[in-house]
Amino acid sequence: MHPLEKKSQLEALHRDNIKESLTLEYKASPAVDKRDDTKKLEMARDVCAFANANGGQIVYGMTEHEHEPAGLDDGIDGSIYPEIWFEQVLQQHISPPIPGLQIRHVPLKKPMVAVVIDVPATKADPHQVSDGRYYRRHNFNRLIMEHYEVRDSIRRSVDPDLILEFDLMVGQAAFKTIEFTQFRDLSDPTPIAAIIRNKSNQPALYTFVSVYLDRRLSITNHGSYTRYPETAFGVNDARSQLSLKIGVPGNFPIFKEMSYGLDPFYFTISNRLLGHRFGIGYQLRAPGCFKEKHGFLEFDQSGRMKLNMPPN
Repeated sequence: MHPLEKKSQLEALHRDNIKESLTLEYKASPAVDKRDDTKKLEMARDVCAFANANGGQIVYGMTEHEHEPAGLDDGIDGSIYPEIWFEQVLQQHISPPIPGLQIRHVPLKKPMVAVVIDVPATKADPHQVSDGRYYRRHNFNRLIMEHYEVRDSIRRSVDPDLILEFDLMVGQAAFKTIEFTQFRDLSDPTPIAAIIRNKSNQPALYTFVSVYLDRRLSITNHGSYTRYPETAFGVNDARSQLSLKIGVPGNFPIFKEMSYGLDPFYFTISNRLLGHRFGIGYQLRAPGCFKEKHGFLEFDQSGRMKLNMPPN
């Protein structure tokens, strides 16, 4: 989140043209009115939408045009709208209450203030507004959550929510240069490791990991994985399959506060295949959780390898 505690920091949003986003929204001061119940409800909907997504900040007292900050307005009278008033409105209209919510005045010209609300992402059940609906933030918009989104959000508090991140150099590098030191037409063995993370508070006691790699990349050492027969993905896309079982008591559960690093496997590539891209993907299976994702390893003619995976 942006450090927004001074007028100069708010002015910097305008000066640097920091646009509204998934985690930032601007509201002009007239959006706050204790005599207007509709505006109170709108405030609760906006805050709820941030909490049910990735969290974020709402700045009251900043005008906007086409999602760009247009400058601070005259602000809100802080003596009439103390920070506790915002807290009480949100407690009245949002259930369950949002832990960690922060509301603060940013002084303008006394007694006027801007108001910044820092909204943390929910770590448990989704939050509901007093109109009976659930909301989430999407890009610049506030959307009503579909039934399946509410269901999935509730399940995240009782089921694991696992993701896997490939690591090209066992150090979270964005790319790696493939070396050809021993054989002119075949690269040295190159490692790919992986890290499993759990976004849920519910630990995964048993996890089955499958990694898929284009068969044109020759696996020379599969490490702690077990190698399975090749698997077809679409037309002319056969991949090697490596799988690994993780479970107690031999391993720790995979829980939110600690990621789980997997040993690397190694592959080689022919120099004749440089300049192409190759499929890579994974499946994660645990009780209550199934995740699958596919992307590409891209190689340029100089041998630089880059991972291209959709975001988690």
